[in-house]
Amino acid sequence: MDADKMRTLTLGISARTTYLPVVTSFVESAAIVFGMKKEEYLRLALATEEIFLYLSNFVCPGKSLDVQCFNGFYYTRVLFRFSAVEMNLSGLNIASTITPDREPDLDAMGLLIASRSVDHLNIIVEKNNRICLTITKEKTYPESSEKLPLPQSTDKIFAEAPDAERLKIFATLTAQTYDLSQRPSFFTYPGKLVDMVESGEFSAIVALNQKKEVLGGIVYFYRTEKNVQCFGPYCFAPEQEKMICETLLSACLGNIGRTRALGLLSLSGLPVSIRSNFEALGSLRYTEEGKLPVDQLSFYRLLHEDPGFEVWSTGDLTNYLQREYSRLALAREIRTVRNMGETRSGASLFAAEVHRDRQAVTMRPIWPGDDYSANIERHVRYLSSDNFLNLYFELDLGVPWQAELIPLLMAQEFKPGIILPFAGKSDIVIFEYNNETKS
Repeated sequence: MDADKMRTLTLGISARTTYLPVVTSFVESAAIVFGMKKEEYLRLALATEEIFLYLSNFVCPGKSLDVQCFNGFYYTRVLFRFSAVEMNLSGLNIASTITPDREPDLDAMGLLIASRSVDHLNIIVEKNNRICLTITKEKTYPESSEKLPLPQSTDKIFAEAPDAERLKIFATLTAQTYDLSQRPSFFTYPGKLVDMVESGEFSAIVALNQKKEVLGGIVYFYRTEKNVQCFGPYCFAPEQEKMICETLLSACLGNIGRTRALGLLSLSGLPVSIRSNFEALGSLRYTEEGKLPVDQLSFYRLLHEDPGFEVWSTGDLTNYLQREYSRLALAREIRTVRNMGETRSGASLFAAEVHRDRQAVTMRPIWPGDDYSANIERHVRYLSSDNFLNLYFELDLGVPWQAELIPLLMAQEFKPGIILPFAGKSDIVIFEYNNETKS
């Protein structure tokens, strides 16, 4: 927490349009100090401008507002903290549309500009009903064009936390050895991986031979306090795959075993040689232009006794959940949400995590509303027209209102793919869009 405070700048101000130059100058200056390039900090400042104007005019005019800039090393995040009795932030949906002759649409145009100027957004309700709206812009990094020779096999293997140069070698070898269906895209940008690890949000371990050549590696991070997600182990000496991967996995488990994490999760597959140490969660279909679809396998390893959790669902998903929880030996109390005629008003808001190089988007509901079905349809139509072939939707089963989307997603050709234990407030279920029915 202290380290985070050292990387955070805060501006306390009133939500008044006359203060706009102060806010944009604050964010732009902070982003420059944090190492953002001109195009990056200008887009972040533009998004800040549009959001501040909207808050000042329509959400909390004249009220106190905190604007914070956080240095994430590989990204800059801007946080807006404010209080509001009611609000409509639907313009932040990446799939929002503007009708020129409708005044409310014109008012929200700035939010649409903001949502398409940044990489990530989120909104949560904090203590005392304070709203925290965050926007994140990632830095751009050069791709590695270098072709590295593969390492030599060896009798002895050592695992250690890499320095920056070996981390870049690890990233380059991973990118040239594994395609995008088997690894995240950040391995394409070695400098980005260095900053991700330097930020403290990610950790890396590499396996070395006696010549200190990189034989393989693994990257991991905490999705939640109870769930760790890993990428890898990756191996660059196939004849020693089992030994290298077991060494890396053992080192990873040694680091997280003393924490409060209950499980280790892999969404990018695992080498066959160590799969027996994990439970198979299932698979998600991944499609690349001009190639046959492939099934991406996901795995999970329980590190401590499962304490059991409460999850929320509707009847449409209950049988699936019962079957999967029984197969995975996870103790869950499945509770059903029911519509008893209560009023739901306002516009919903979905976050969209875009991976253009993978032609993939993962959507998450971050604000409830009464337009779920229409919002889902808008997102599918907009993203499909933009040539995204892989559409996923995450629901946190620990948040009751999110369960209301289950029948609506299934009615629009989404189907449940995998369950991620402890990955949210409770478990997360990932739905995948069946675009074959729309082709």
